[in-house]
Amino acid sequence: MAVAVAAREPLKAAIAQVRGPAASTAPSTSRNPPSPAVPPTASPRPSPTAPQPAAPGSTGRDAPRVTVAPLTDAEQGAGSAAPARPAPAAETPPAATERVASVPRPPSRKARLFFTAVDAAGGIELRSVIRSIPASDSPLKDTLESLLKGPTAQELNLGLVSMIPTEARLRGVVVKDDTAVIDFNEGFRFNSQGLDAMNAELRQVVYAATEFPSVRRVLIHIEGQSVQYLGTEGMRLDQPLTRDSFGKQS
Repeated sequence: MAVAVAAREPLKAAIAQVRGPAASTAPSTSRNPPSPAVPPTASPRPSPTAPQPAAPGSTGRDAPRVTVAPLTDAEQGAGSAAPARPAPAAETPPAATERVASVPRPPSRKARLFFTAVDAAGGIELRSVIRSIPASDSPLKDTLESLLKGPTAQELNLGLVSMIPTEARLRGVVVKDDTAVIDFNEGFRFNSQGLDAMNAELRQVVYAATEFPSVRRVLIHIEGQSVQYLGTEGMRLDQPLTRDSFGKQS
């Protein structure tokens, strides 16, 4: 037993010489803590809908080109064509008001017409208005035609009325020397509103006609003929009338 122990010591020394100092060092029981694994940073993926531009100096192999070929006639007929372009809008013709504005208006002139106003006591007063009427070669005829049309809406609002019957029509006008021969139809002769209305009816005509410097007197004819009276008891019509025939008037 003692011989075995004595022989073991020289054997350990021989083994230590063969292995060297590293072999004789006992492995350390402490372990270094493992470093945490860091996953590689993921690079952002390019958008699948938009091709990425090639870097400067690149040959373009990494990003393939996309070529869009034009559609064939067959593909267009199959409904795969792009929507048709809308037809150009038609040009809008100029407004009617613009066309009317470009047409020169016919010349007009001012005419003085005479209507009547009835006061609270029933008296009839003569009132004059200035109206614009078309100008022509027959100014007296145009004035009388406008008089027979009666007051306008604005003139009615001012309380003006006409004593000339609505059935009255002008048949013709002739001026001889200083006398205007005015021919009316039968509707002018009879006035259902009474004697005062008949006198006012004649005053409206005589005053409108004598507004012209060339006319001083007015002779009334009915249906082309001279008659003695207006109605059955009105003023005499077989002689010319002037403004003085009615006495003092307003």
